[in-house]
Amino acid sequence: MAQELQYSPLLNNDIRVIQLLTQIDDPAHTNGPVHCKIVHVSLDDSHRVDSTKTAIKGSDGVWPVTVANAIDNESKISQPVSYDALFSPGLTERIDPFGRIPERPYFERPSFLRSKPKAESQHKAPAWDPSKDPETDLPWRYTWGDFVALSYVWGDQSIRKDIYVDGARMSVTASLESALRELRNHMRIQQGFYVWVDALCINQEDLDERGLQVGRMKEIYHTAWHVVIWLGPEAHSSDLAMLALRYMSVESERGDVLSRLYKRVEFYVVRLPFMQWKHEHHTLLIRKRVLNAIHHLLSRPYWRRLWIIQEVVLGSGNSPVLCGGSSILIRDIFKSLQVMKGDGDALGRYIIMSARGSSSQKQKWKLTDDTYEISEKLWERPIAMAILQALDTNLSTTNRGVYDALLLSRDAKATDERDRVYGILGLPHLARLVQIYPDYNLTAAQTFTLFSARLLSSGNLNGLRLVNSPVPSIGTQYIKSSHFSRPRKPRLVHRHRIIHRGCEHGLPSWVICWSCPRNPAQPFDNKSSTLPPFSPLPLSSHPRIIDDRFLTAKGIIFEEITGLSACHATESSTSYPFSSPSPPPSPYGSRTETRSALARLLTGNDPSGPDPHLLLPLRLWETGIMGVDNIGVFGVKDFYYRNRSLRLWDPWTIEALIREPQYDRLRAGASTAPRLTRFTPGHRDALAAAMRMLSWRRLVTTSSGYLGLVPAAARAGDVVAVLVGCDAPLVLRPEAGGRYSVVGEAYVQWVTGAEVQQRLEKGICIMEDICIC
Repeated sequence: MAQELQYSPLLNNDIRVIQLLTQIDDPAHTNGPVHCKIVHVSLDDSHRVDSTKTAIKGSDGVWPVTVANAIDNESKISQPVSYDALFSPGLTERIDPFGRIPERPYFERPSFLRSKPKAESQHKAPAWDPSKDPETDLPWRYTWGDFVALSYVWGDQSIRKDIYVDGARMSVTASLESALRELRNHMRIQQGFYVWVDALCINQEDLDERGLQVGRMKEIYHTAWHVVIWLGPEAHSSDLAMLALRYMSVESERGDVLSRLYKRVEFYVVRLPFMQWKHEHHTLLIRKRVLNAIHHLLSRPYWRRLWIIQEVVLGSGNSPVLCGGSSILIRDIFKSLQVMKGDGDALGRYIIMSARGSSSQKQKWKLTDDTYEISEKLWERPIAMAILQALDTNLSTTNRGVYDALLLSRDAKATDERDRVYGILGLPHLARLVQIYPDYNLTAAQTFTLFSARLLSSGNLNGLRLVNSPVPSIGTQYIKSSHFSRPRKPRLVHRHRIIHRGCEHGLPSWVICWSCPRNPAQPFDNKSSTLPPFSPLPLSSHPRIIDDRFLTAKGIIFEEITGLSACHATESSTSYPFSSPSPPPSPYGSRTETRSALARLLTGNDPSGPDPHLLLPLRLWETGIMGVDNIGVFGVKDFYYRNRSLRLWDPWTIEALIREPQYDRLRAGASTAPRLTRFTPGHRDALAAAMRMLSWRRLVTTSSGYLGLVPAAARAGDVVAVLVGCDAPLVLRPEAGGRYSVVGEAYVQWVTGAEVQQRLEKGICIMEDICIC
């Protein structure tokens, strides 16, 4: 970064903060260039004011926001707003569409020839009035004052703007300049709160200082009075989006918000004495323009930035979110996204289709495109941050917190690959396990190896679930109908190519590599963990790293994989599906119980998810559902036609398991024949869940007949293992010298959920040292 500012060295464990000059200091700072001063301050407790004896400035924790209800106790200072702009016009407006058009002179120029002034945001930040401030005479939290920490995305480095720091002109990104310009209009900044921002408060040219200050970011963001989030300037009706998110948050606290967003419509298509056909559906009351605005807001680069993970998690639920002139609280965004998730992702799909069209549901399965903006990640990523923020730091939640943090880091965008490690070290769940300091003199591979070794040595082996295994070659060109006509399976498949090569840096299989593209399979939900708890092990039994090459951990080799499906409808290898030469009987019992086990496996065993039994109708497997799996070769029907000859158990292939028994068909008369299945939204949700679970994975059976889903790289002879410290089973591949390499995480459909513990007690399996290379 080109700069004219000369930084003074930081002494005595100090940090830098900036003082933004506002209209309170000089009216010229209302609209002119951004001016600020750098101040050195200390976060030591010796500079703290004892808040137990007296109130201090900001002790109420309120940052006045612009989009709020007057009745909201935490936003009493904010302006009351109306939510009328979110909903479709009333019946009167629809009947008389010209009734609200203002009159204009006959000779006035047409609107498309007139220059229109830029519309200003209807929400403005409350200004500070010293005479009405009840905190005027209160002391600050520190003897030198207090500060907030700014969380933002740097943006395009080529688009620069000038600000003035200590009187010296300095070039910063346009994103930062707009954030500082907006912040100086807010009451708390005018009141005197300092701001910590990485681009100005860290000398980016000094690698030693940069490493030390990055290591202190946990302390800085945790100590800040508030973390202020800047999404960027107003664009794409972001005011409407902020208003809509606030509305959903408020209504979710009052009751069923979905009943206020949807309207049920029903009418008779045919109504005759001998035949009736009633149609019903739900329509959204919220405007399409609002849905489009929400999509653009959630698609902003901020949500994919790596560093925001720890910045948001270390903040509070009352952290303000600024976008242009509008501001709400981060908890409003989290609550509104939970509403979308609670609707079975249906509201989210409406939002995506309003901005990207119905074809987006097909495009999200393409590997060559970035699918973030057209997939469930749009709301699942912020929800994952909210979960991390709410998790306690006790031992019972450490494993989940670590795994969620690693997932968020893997999918984030970072300019420097080493920041994928350094950017999450401040998270509470990781900080208690991994004690390393950022060192930008190490290479990316050295950083990944060091981090993985420290994490695994602590006893937490969930990082092994993120192994970057390859995906074999598939045919990318074929002939296949998207509807119900023939051919139902791909024909004339050609142009074969390898989808994913896995890690190509020569690292041990236990090292988490963030440099390579991730495996395209979606991670299993944490609910997939049904492993019994192990007894606490002595510290001497914790995993050991030998020569930075081998990992030795306690675990159990459960069973060998014997039967595997194809991982894709056009997989190049003709060896799949691969049936075991001597398939075992089903451990789940009867045919009905086995069908139920298969359905539960494919829907993820989620109690709050779709009903697994809605996945069992034969018609769904043979023809699918229009609009859900007519998107290429990822549907359940595509899996069925490629793998229906796979013999999972002794009496049944997949086809025999799904189809009704032949004798039932022959005995069934016309009066007892089942009616044509009518697909409901529940069927659609179950099918979508199965597609997500099956994509880029193999359905397998073990030597005892247990069902499972494993990475596409798995093959016959691999073993399913359970390692102490890992919340999910792993697929391991036997290597020379009695060692194993990690293929990836597995999802096994247990019978009772206690099979591993029972085998230990009966001596069928033993707890042993497993060496991973």
